Amino acid sequence: MQATVKHSVRKSCSDTTPANKAPPVVSPQKRRSLGSVKPPANPTNNTNNTNKLNDKHIWRSPGHCEIPDILGKAYLQPLPVETKQVRKKSVTEAVVVAPARPPWVPARCTANWTPPPPPPIIRHEESGFVKRLKKAIPKISLIELPKNRYIGSKEIGTGVNGSVVQVGVRGAGGVRLALKRCKLDNDREYRAAIVRELKIMASGHANLIKLREASVHKNEVWIAMDLMRCSVFAVLCCRGLPEEYAVYIIRQTLNALVFLHSKSFIHRDVKCENLLLGPNGEVKLADFGLATSTRHTNRERLGTAKWMAPEVIREHSYDEKVDLWSLGITLIEMMDRVPPHYATKEDEEVFDKILEEPSPTFTYSYPTIYCTGLVAWLLEENPENRPTAKDVVAELDLHVEQSLLKSTDAQGLAAFVNKTLA
Repeated sequence: MQATVKHSVRKSCSDTTPANKAPPVVSPQKRRSLGSVKPPANPTNNTNNTNKLNDKHIWRSPGHCEIPDILGKAYLQPLPVETKQVRKKSVTEAVVVAPARPPWVPARCTANWTPPPPPPIIRHEESGFVKRLKKAIPKISLIELPKNRYIGSKEIGTGVNGSVVQVGVRGAGGVRLALKRCKLDNDREYRAAIVRELKIMASGHANLIKLREASVHKNEVWIAMDLMRCSVFAVLCCRGLPEEYAVYIIRQTLNALVFLHSKSFIHRDVKCENLLLGPNGEVKLADFGLATSTRHTNRERLGTAKWMAPEVIREHSYDEKVDLWSLGITLIEMMDRVPPHYATKEDEEVFDKILEEPSPTFTYSYPTIYCTGLVAWLLEENPENRPTAKDVVAELDLHVEQSLLKSTDAQGLAAFVNKTLA
């Protein structure tokens, strides 16, 4: 088979050569790969390409490559690069001046150099609540940065508008105050109650908790007050009060009520938790979050259920005599260690018992007949027969002078509290 193929190839080669010439001797060569074989060039296409190149003389910088326009006009054509030309500024053209920088001063030349003055402090306009607060308590200083002034956060009690914590004053030599933080609400009546509370504490009465400082910080009002030793309720957690100490505390509380009623205020929350005792036997009434004015009609059922007067529960119009009812319940609480109806948990049941049953009296203690009569006088169901604070002060002082009632003094009360809480 291979011999037949060779013979046919030789025959085809001899046919193409002329007769008078001998066939050339073909030297053996390596066969080229098909990849190196180029198709014959078309002479017509070459002439057309050369003509196109000659027609357009396009100069391209070294490294420049032209991207073929595959997508047609899908993209915007690049803008021609303009030559940089120096444009003269017109007279009307505004010239932008960069802000002046402070001059650079070498480190060795600081002897005669003075720093530039600081920029002025821009203070925001005071809100209407702050202006109202300054008008209500003009003698009390308002602190601007209370967080940097007070140290510590030991909770010592709770109030109507917020909890009370013990804090120290930074840089004041160990001065400690009681701080209450109240959140500011948009309610107009709530803000009026806070202003009223601060106004009462800023009065400076000896038997009212005294306001030391105040501050409006973000959406809160910070109220700094005198720090007392404890409350009467804290003493009751250890033991009940003997009659002479209870009579003295009631007498000092009456001083505070006489002052409040003379200023047309009602406390509406007199109880042992709101009677504070100082280290030297001081007695001060606190927590005026529910205080209101007698210049308008009051019908709201506000206060603590077991200390509420019957007219408050019925939501009838009432006056400052509701504080005398609460004071009578407080006197029972100090000697019995618990208020009347203590075992009743639901407020509605407490209200029913106060309205239906006779006025309460002592249950777990043994007071004198004059102390029992004082409580019965304070707990008159009809407010018209109930005495005022001035009437009770006059009657109580007369009984003490005649030795019908025993009463201690500030030093005796301080010694009793220290012995009880030791």
